[in-house]
Amino acid sequence: MFARPRLTVDLDAIAANYRRLRQTAAPAECAGVIKADAYGLGAKAIGERLLSEGCRTFFFAHPHEALELADLIQSEGGRCFILNGLGGYDTALFIEHGLIPVLNSLADSQAWLNAAGSRPAALHLDTGMNRLGLPAGDDAAVRALQAEDLNLVHLMSHFACADQPDRSENLAQIRRFEARSAAFNVAERSMANSAGCLLGKAAHLDLVRPGLALYGAQPSEKPGLRLAIPYRFEAPVLQVRPVAAGESAGYGGTHRFEQDGWAATVGAGYADGVPRAFSNTASILLDGFRAAIVGRVSMDSTIIDVSAHPEPKRLLGLPALLYGAGLTVDEQAAASGLSPYELLTRIGGRTERVHGKLAGPDHGAK
Repeated sequence: MFARPRLTVDLDAIAANYRRLRQTAAPAECAGVIKADAYGLGAKAIGERLLSEGCRTFFFAHPHEALELADLIQSEGGRCFILNGLGGYDTALFIEHGLIPVLNSLADSQAWLNAAGSRPAALHLDTGMNRLGLPAGDDAAVRALQAEDLNLVHLMSHFACADQPDRSENLAQIRRFEARSAAFNVAERSMANSAGCLLGKAAHLDLVRPGLALYGAQPSEKPGLRLAIPYRFEAPVLQVRPVAAGESAGYGGTHRFEQDGWAATVGAGYADGVPRAFSNTASILLDGFRAAIVGRVSMDSTIIDVSAHPEPKRLLGLPALLYGAGLTVDEQAAASGLSPYELLTRIGGRTERVHGKLAGPDHGAK
């Protein structure tokens, strides 16, 4: 029996997903998005493995996320882009560590030119997301900064609806980006996130930026990739108890047992990455059967109904699967109304993380 929640990450499976995405996007370069600690799965180990697979372009959100890997990536001829751009950080941090900011505004562009001279930067053109990126009205001003030595080595935009491939906005964004980017005379361009990789050659441009799909979650409502499941998030059963008809479970008594049965308490809660939205909606895989989550998820524990198990007492101490092969983040997201992005990145800091080989037909290289 293990004592606390455990996340096991299979680097071979992530490498297999990278190779599949690279093949899908070829001849475009395939980068790796490893921001937010590689979506909660461990950026250092995953970054090192992707480097060994030939990945040379990496995207982070904040500069501090890149510091542990920057020297290694650059020693292999690679690049570290920072998606949030200067973002209030001291430009000296970027210069010292060779990080490439993604400039999101005219002010960012001017500040980078003033501080860094001709050091490389990327520029994000907003084409409809209205989140980050340069509005079209500032294009001419940034092109003027190029004439003053602003060294733009990459132009990018971001899809708002790529996970819904039939949306007209996808083609509209591609056309806007093509029209605007032509005026900047920058050799390398990108738009495609994981879902964008499935939109075809027009979306791939020179480089694609997959994140979620690397980690085994389907990025589109029309899945087009057979992905390996590289994660197993599990926690031990701490207690098994009989319950009588009419008794309730958890805070607020939001679930009431209709007949005599058995409840088990799993040692992971919302502080570990089991969201409260799983309360009375999602399930857990335990000893080969699915057990419904009953009552509200607590900070440190989750109650499940194990009445259907032939030997409930035997479940004490066994590992209960929260996400993994057989019960993926896609399924749990659908049950709870959340997104796979949230479920992976929510896995808490007190969860033990292990990088090792996972067994089973849905794990590993395919």
